[in-house]
Amino acid sequence: MTFGEKIQKLRKEAGLSQEELACQLNVSRQAISKWERDNGYPETDKIIRMGKLFHVTLDYLLNEDTNTSADSDTPDGLYVSRESAEGFLAWQKRKLLKLAAGVGLAIAGLSLSFLDSGDIFFMMILIAAVLLLISVPLADNPYRKFRQGPLTLDKNVLAQLRSTYAEKKGVFLAATLAGAALIGLGLLILPLLFPEQNAADDLALGTGMILAGAGAFLCIYSRGMTLAYRQLIMDETNFSSTRRSDRR
Repeated sequence: MTFGEKIQKLRKEAGLSQEELACQLNVSRQAISKWERDNGYPETDKIIRMGKLFHVTLDYLLNEDTNTSADSDTPDGLYVSRESAEGFLAWQKRKLLKLAAGVGLAIAGLSLSFLDSGDIFFMMILIAAVLLLISVPLADNPYRKFRQGPLTLDKNVLAQLRSTYAEKKGVFLAATLAGAALIGLGLLILPLLFPEQNAADDLALGTGMILAGAGAFLCIYSRGMTLAYRQLIMDETNFSSTRRSDRR
């Protein structure tokens, strides 16, 4: 497979038109068309940017003797660069913040139902929460390939990710436990402490909903970030890749 054939294949698999790829690389559509017809090669910095964009190695792009597909099920798995790993974690963070905020707002908004004339404000908060939740699946996911097979990271990148995760996993765990405690306090403990229906009890139950909403936010975000880090560093291919590098 030639360089041009690979670029065309990767572009179509990513769902990009020639114009869209040209925009991302800051070149003309004619340049993309020329490269795909093997009538020329892009500059080195453009090749590097395409490697990061499509999550493939430069060796794959430039070696015309290989017939291996970029996303084929090879022992080495999908190569993930430092930039791709950082981009994946940043994308996961944005997604989880929207998801956690949507669920948290929906739960916390129930507190307004215990107040007189609070229904209109509850509906406004509920609409905002629904919009946040809907935006999550509608957003483009440039990292779908990360879930399609094993991942391979450079030894230094993998070591840095493990070090960062080791520093943050205690915080993530504490946040998850704190969130679970807030949910239990808001949904289980406060209703038992204030079983009667009066103004003071309504205030306590409303407070419980706010606490439960905050707890849901903490649980969803912290647990999601934990799984995102583990997806990158706990893959068997990553471990085997590191062992191969150590033997060398």
